[in-house]
Amino acid sequence: MTAISVHGLSKSFGGAMALDGVSFTVPSGEVVALAGENGAGKSTVKNIIGGTLRPDSGRVDLGDAGNVATVHQETSLFPDLTVAENIMIGRLGSSRAGTVRPAALCRKVSPLLRRVGAGFGPEALVRELSAGQRQLVEIAKALAHEPGCIVFDEPTASLNLDERELIMRIVEQLRDDGVAVLYITHYLEEIFRLSGRIVVLRDGRLVADRPTDEFDRSTLEALMVGRELAQGYPELAEPGQETALSVHGLGDGARIDGVCFEVAEGEIFGLAGLMGSGRTEVARAIFGLAGRTGRIEVGGRPLRRGDVRASIAAGIAFVTEDRRNEGLFLERPIRESLSIVGLDSLTRRFGRLDHAAERRLTQDLATAVGLTARSGLEAGGGSLSGGNQQKVVLAKWLGGRPRLIILDEPTRGIDVGAKAEIYRLLAEFARAGTAVLLISSEMEEVLGLSHRVGVMHDGRLAGVLDRPQATQEAVIRLATGGVR
Repeated sequence: MTAISVHGLSKSFGGAMALDGVSFTVPSGEVVALAGENGAGKSTVKNIIGGTLRPDSGRVDLGDAGNVATVHQETSLFPDLTVAENIMIGRLGSSRAGTVRPAALCRKVSPLLRRVGAGFGPEALVRELSAGQRQLVEIAKALAHEPGCIVFDEPTASLNLDERELIMRIVEQLRDDGVAVLYITHYLEEIFRLSGRIVVLRDGRLVADRPTDEFDRSTLEALMVGRELAQGYPELAEPGQETALSVHGLGDGARIDGVCFEVAEGEIFGLAGLMGSGRTEVARAIFGLAGRTGRIEVGGRPLRRGDVRASIAAGIAFVTEDRRNEGLFLERPIRESLSIVGLDSLTRRFGRLDHAAERRLTQDLATAVGLTARSGLEAGGGSLSGGNQQKVVLAKWLGGRPRLIILDEPTRGIDVGAKAEIYRLLAEFARAGTAVLLISSEMEEVLGLSHRVGVMHDGRLAGVLDRPQATQEAVIRLATGGVR
């Protein structure tokens, strides 16, 4: 039985073709993966199926689906309301006096929470939940509508390994219960585990629609990006002899304490560990975004505490894990996100901006990272795909030729082609003598890109592994409190 049939969908935005005659089906009791690079048209398909966007031509037939629910990458919950209130927000039961009945809400929501394996109750406040728990609330919220089809859009992008596993088990259970699932993700291992069929989009067109067992990883990647990707990770050059970053007894008064390590010029130093181990706190304390104890030296010179301007002046660049809220201006021109770090060098007397110099700088930066902005640099940052947004966040720092680049989850939520480009750039930075502090939840990424790997556990650095000793088993042992 077919839950959803997509017939000849086409959609343009400002003259740019986002979808061009896309057709496929999603049967009941099956997971269909929708694959493609950022900008391939996946979100446009999702929004048309979900009813938030109208196609220029074509149609969507719901068939046996009855209705469709969507679980988005970014949760849309009210933090100060309870779990029950969030799940039932569109149809809160009330008495004749117009008051909400919490007990009735909890009775309705409890079975949904049990179905998704939630370890919290309906009365919990959403603001007290972890990212993974909030995603469970989103799934329960979708199930409350008893949909025949659920669209999952990057549901595990910001989750740790245990939370990702739980979400995948829920998807498998939904499939076994007869629910149709359209699954969008950049994690290829999730596609191969969960899906029965893969629909591949490239540049708004359907390029493949066939059973999953007819694909292997390299074939899927080639279909997504239109070319064969270089296998593995780029070759690393030998680091220099000089120390770029020295961290001595680093703490933040809360989550991390006594962290010590050094990064040489031209070295990629990976920082691994489980979610909550303190990796991000180390990065933010070094850059000056949090109070700190201990001592930090950049190029042999002490770095002033809690001072972002001093960090930038010392040659530190910071690529945040939250690019949409902290990394670029979504509503402002891409040009402004690219030039923000170098504004001082672009300012004339009396504070006037040299617009010609800004245009030259931003075009050079966009070229350096291979930025694709089809609508030009005057378009808003939010118009870019995730991979191109990440390139902007990285490019804005390059004008100052940083001595150290700190990257926190640099490839989260971006496609395989953009990942390969980011990997190439990191290797080039290191080859040019820039030190790189790389934080990533993807084990293969840390091991494949790093000269050495530091492993965090419970707010402390549990150990540092040289490249030959840095295996998955060794990292996991340290990350879980074991010894080398």
